[in-house]
Amino acid sequence: MPPMETPMETVGRPLPGIAHRTRQRVAVSGVAVSISTALVILAASLLILVQPAYLHPALDAAGSASLLGVAPTEAHRLSDATVAELVAGPGSFDVRTSDGAAVYSPAEVGHLRNVRLVLYAFLAVAGLCLAFLLLRIIRSGSRAGTWAAIRRGAMGLGVGLVVAGVVAFVAFEPAFELFHRVFFPGGNWAFDPTTDRLVQLYPLAFWQLTTMALGLLSIGLALIVWLLTRRRTPSDPGARVRP
Repeated sequence: MPPMETPMETVGRPLPGIAHRTRQRVAVSGVAVSISTALVILAASLLILVQPAYLHPALDAAGSASLLGVAPTEAHRLSDATVAELVAGPGSFDVRTSDGAAVYSPAEVGHLRNVRLVLYAFLAVAGLCLAFLLLRIIRSGSRAGTWAAIRRGAMGLGVGLVVAGVVAFVAFEPAFELFHRVFFPGGNWAFDPTTDRLVQLYPLAFWQLTTMALGLLSIGLALIVWLLTRRRTPSDPGARVRP
């Protein structure tokens, strides 16, 4: 008959059920940190790309001014006014040409308001993710588990964007349409490029260029995060880390 363990031998040893729940909690927490990292990087990249320093050259490259029949400086002004309404409000999108005519039709205004809602929802989620990450970093201190999860999130985002970039390269228009069908199921996103100013100011070529810029910028930021967090994670693959 095998010897029985004494109570003193079991002191300090975690119960199997508690250990299992702890591992599950650590795993879920690590996934949450990784996803939050990816969303924060995407949001940071997006906020960079809505600045005139990017938008003006992108509009010029897409030929927005010629499609609108205006000077490039006027196209820049109309875009700046549109983005200001989109980001800062009030969301009326009452953008006017130099002679005082309304730029957007009611249907275009409705779509822009929907875009604003989606943007605000995404930025709100990214803000919560950033707060969650900061809290985890503060609470975990120098524990390698949190940094490893951040690193995995950055690496996963980079790999995912490379795959998405390949898909966009071979089938950009179907992917662009799918994106709109998912996030704007009301269907008020299809406009006529020969008459509607919204798709003349932001033609398909602009979105192709911006999608590429968003992907490259996000991959660059993810690489920076990966490099910064690499020094905080153990070099030994078998090393144990705590979140």
